[in-house]
Amino acid sequence: MEARLVPINAVLDLALADGLNPAPLAAAGWRVACLEVPVLTELGTVVCDVVLFNADIGHLLIVEAKSGANIEEAQARRLTAIDPQALIIAGGITIPQAVELRSEALFACLTRHVTRITKGISAAGLTAPVLAVDTNRAQLADPALASTDLARALSGTTAWTHPIARIIPFDHESPEHLFDRPVRAELVAQMARYRPSVTMRALTEQVISHFPLYGRRAQGQLVRKVTEAARQAVQEEPERLRFEPGTGTTEPRVVVLRSPEEFDRRGRTQGYQAVFSGRNRRRPAPEVPGQMDLFTELDQAERVTTDDTNQNDSDGSDDVQGGERQ
Repeated sequence: MEARLVPINAVLDLALADGLNPAPLAAAGWRVACLEVPVLTELGTVVCDVVLFNADIGHLLIVEAKSGANIEEAQARRLTAIDPQALIIAGGITIPQAVELRSEALFACLTRHVTRITKGISAAGLTAPVLAVDTNRAQLADPALASTDLARALSGTTAWTHPIARIIPFDHESPEHLFDRPVRAELVAQMARYRPSVTMRALTEQVISHFPLYGRRAQGQLVRKVTEAARQAVQEEPERLRFEPGTGTTEPRVVVLRSPEEFDRRGRTQGYQAVFSGRNRRRPAPEVPGQMDLFTELDQAERVTTDDTNQNDSDGSDDVQGGERQ
């Protein structure tokens, strides 16, 4: 997990009751409402890393995740100046009952940076709680700076019983190569479901579990990175997959040309193992003239069998007339 994503995942772990690590924020009524959502304030626009909402008490928790030790004063001031109603609208958050709204900024950082982060907030003339997290625990640096409800929910130390959950293993700011494996895994899953094709947005929604919670700009960046990973995957499996760019009326998509579910003479399991294994890439010439390697022979035999099958399907004996095969 990237270091910058540790504070975000720690906060999400505290707010998602999955039965592993303690989730005191979830127990207190907070739920994850949105991610990377921009909000307009009187001081300018600010992007909220994580927004938690407690519908019972109308309490919005605006989390700024810091992997480094510095505070951007202008950004910190905008976070503390967010109007709750504006955040509700920007995040598309549903309010199930009439309740007075209030918001609170929370800075989540690595424990080793908590002193500098706290000093930076104070130097900016602001008052906001700081949540210190590491591989062992999560704890408010000074509960007196937090609201009564937040201080009560995070009273004392929350010790992790398991490693911090990789709820967001990568995001819109992550390097593109981190998208390769999950995108390929999902493309294989599409093959197994007999899906003839999948759009890039649908593929992104499958790869990024919290995709609907992201703001539009972050969503666009995620779709672009997934699309690039899908293009590279298609280049490695041209006999199984084809990329079709979007048009004025259609979305870009990957088309499944041939799935191991349909036919693979090596067997179903071996067929899936061969996908993205590099066996479709050009191989070096055999050391002995006229001798082919085993995978080349299998691939050629499979192509011949597939061609024969297609030829048999296209002759007159297989024509369908009146709903019956003749």
